[in-house]
Amino acid sequence: MHFLRNIFWLVRTLICLVTTAVLWALPALADTPATGVATGGLATGDIASATLRMVAGLAIVLGLLAATAWVSKRFRAGSGARGGAIEILTGLSLGNRERVVLLKVGSDQVLVGISPAGLRTLHVIGQPENTAFSGFMENKS
Repeated sequence: MHFLRNIFWLVRTLICLVTTAVLWALPALADTPATGVATGGLATGDIASATLRMVAGLAIVLGLLAATAWVSKRFRAGSGARGGAIEILTGLSLGNRERVVLLKVGSDQVLVGISPAGLRTLHVIGQPENTAFSGFMENKS
């Protein structure tokens, strides 16, 4: 939830910056004498600068969008649970609303089915003990 709040704050700040830039540029555009309908009311030299500003603004917005996508991929929800008592090993979608997830709980692996009806344990895979090695180590000490 904290991540979504940060994304919302970033989008809101971006909208405020763009609005401020447009409001700042409006008086300069209003002072430009209209030269004709074909140029949209701008002098010929101003069309190139307006196009350059538009392209630069588009590049900034696309850059911010790419940065937001990278941050969301890097710090996606659920990655904070790694290294804890329960870890998601893998998952597989079986349909629109059904999934199978393999969890690691302690030393065991648990296969869980997820559906709109809820969660269901499908299979528990215990870790086999290496009795020969542990017996050897107990005899050595």
